[in-house]
Amino acid sequence: MRLFERILGARFEALAPEVQALHRHAGIRQGEITLRASPVMQLFGFPPPCTDAPLWFGTREEENVAIWRRQIKDRELRSELWQAGELVVGRMGLVTVTSELVIEAGVLSQVPKALRFADIPLPRVLWPRITAREWGAGGKYHFKIELRAPLVDFVLLAYEGWLAP
Repeated sequence: MRLFERILGARFEALAPEVQALHRHAGIRQGEITLRASPVMQLFGFPPPCTDAPLWFGTREEENVAIWRRQIKDRELRSELWQAGELVVGRMGLVTVTSELVIEAGVLSQVPKALRFADIPLPRVLWPRITAREWGAGGKYHFKIELRAPLVDFVLLAYEGWLAP
């Protein structure tokens, strides 16, 4: 049983089949991504903005830690995810986000519950507003992520796309 199956338990079956497949099986998938990254996020390694760019996505698990690798243009982004009780913790670079997994009508959302930068807990007023959704449509896995800056509310990072089965 893989990470999201362990966290969600019986609720995992309420996910769209395409979302279940992505979280149930390790391996490599390909698709497309449209990405807007602010200059600040580009300093953290995100590629410059692109539309319908090829996306390579690979997953594996080692000692109950899921490792997700994404290749977008000439950049590889790596994140690690693990379980903390009924929550999922994801770390990419200096940022660690602890989230609740919520399912509505087959769509999986991650609702942030804690955020750390360089392992220092940030007060909620300094958190970016994060929207993270995954769903299935037309036999493909779809995703949409957006981070908006705290206080000033401009888009730091937004990306969406799909992965083939």
